[in-house]
Amino acid sequence: MKKIKWLFSFKYIYIISLIYFFLGYFYPNLLQINNIYLYIKEYFGIYEKLLWIFLVGYGFSMFMKNPNKRVVLKTRLFFIIILGIATGYLYLLDSLKEQTEKTIDSIQQYVIQVGLLNINLGYIELYTFLKIFPNVKTNVFAGSLIFIIFLSMIVICGKMIRKLIVSVINFIKGQIFRVREERRLKEEQIRLEKQAKLEKDIYDEICNIQKAYQEKDRLEMEIEEVELEGNTENELILQVNISEEFEENLENIVIEDDKKDDVERINEDDDISIQIPEKERDISTVGISTAN
Repeated sequence: MKKIKWLFSFKYIYIISLIYFFLGYFYPNLLQINNIYLYIKEYFGIYEKLLWIFLVGYGFSMFMKNPNKRVVLKTRLFFIIILGIATGYLYLLDSLKEQTEKTIDSIQQYVIQVGLLNINLGYIELYTFLKIFPNVKTNVFAGSLIFIIFLSMIVICGKMIRKLIVSVINFIKGQIFRVREERRLKEEQIRLEKQAKLEKDIYDEICNIQKAYQEKDRLEMEIEEVELEGNTENELILQVNISEEFEENLENIVIEDDKKDDVERINEDDDISIQIPEKERDISTVGISTAN
């Protein structure tokens, strides 16, 4: 039972029919024998290619598991047909600008000539155009066609257009960012150059100050050395003078000590000479007293 349902499901019937339809272009089948392909070419014209796209795309949508994507694909397929028809109408409407005679018969003849001989829009396209054109104002008809074409493009290529718009916006943003970045880098480079120049000037100034201080220290050291040499000479002279004075004083002291020693010696001699007679006197006295 499941196999029967699978065999008679619309999806597989459609795919089998589609394969049979395309095989008729290469191999004889019932459609080719009944001139179905010739009628399709005459009635659809260049829209036969759009019919192929629609049939294949519709069959592909049946196998899509995501229902949202399936609806989107079917919608785009329908709008592809609408876009093709609206573009053909607009082409015929633009061709009628060259038509000088505005009678219905001349317009019909001109539309059939341009529509069939030039680009082969097909009988259906020409028939519907000739039915709509006399009953609608040209400006309104042209505006409506342009709006339909624009809407169809949005529906068909909405994602691509969105990506394109986003890409253009990102490109513009990238250019703006690049210009700003280049300007910032240029300003940063100028700032770094100024900072480097300022640091170099400061470094040179510090070096000059250090050199000045070193020169000053060198001069002070030279002055100190000169002064030290002068002081050394003065000290040597002073030391020589002091030593000479010390020697003179020492000699004087020695002489005075000698003089004092001589005086003391003389005094001692005097004392001895004085002491001896006294002793003799005493001895004599003692002797006299003994004799008595």
